[in-house]
Amino acid sequence: MSLRVLGVNASARTDGFTAELLDEVLEAARRRGATTERLDLVRYPFPFCVGNYSQDPTSCGPDTCVQGPWDGFGKIADKLIRADAVVFATPVYWFSVSARMKALLERMTSMENQGLLNLGKPMVLLAVAEEEGASQALSQMLLPLSYMGFVLAPLGLVYAHYRGAVSLKENTELMEDARIAGENLVLMAERLRGTAFREPLPSYQYRLPRLPGVAAD
Repeated sequence: MSLRVLGVNASARTDGFTAELLDEVLEAARRRGATTERLDLVRYPFPFCVGNYSQDPTSCGPDTCVQGPWDGFGKIADKLIRADAVVFATPVYWFSVSARMKALLERMTSMENQGLLNLGKPMVLLAVAEEEGASQALSQMLLPLSYMGFVLAPLGLVYAHYRGAVSLKENTELMEDARIAGENLVLMAERLRGTAFREPLPSYQYRLPRLPGVAAD
């Protein structure tokens, strides 16, 4: 059975520069024998995280989220869990990830709070900027996703500056970076598939009981 690689596009556009770079990485993964799917977050609207973890950690899980585990996010979560590797792609808005990417990361708390459901899963991170801010956006994805158990593929951080460009394909160095990232993603997924990694107990089980009258975050 071929590896499943999921590409997550956090842009408001399904045919913009972010989607173009993501498609290049997915094409490279396909050439290595993977089955790929692109998920455009704009097609899967979901409510923001409301921070129930701070009040009752047991209410924050893949089947217990009080938002409703099968709202738009539930469909996304199912695709993430079934994937063998994931490519996260965001445009850069004001030196940061897009609001859609930030909202996704917050809702993904339910996928690590009661067990790391993506532990050891390889990832590639993409950021596309008109000017500056790509490195900040990459770091804002890398840290939380690493805490969730994802593992960065070698050379798996790819960014692009497109000011004045008609197509990212004009940048041959960038296209090579995208190809290498996609190929390394599949290579890592092949080697890690089926590996049993160790994980700690859910963090809230180490907490002291919350005192009455103490406000949540």
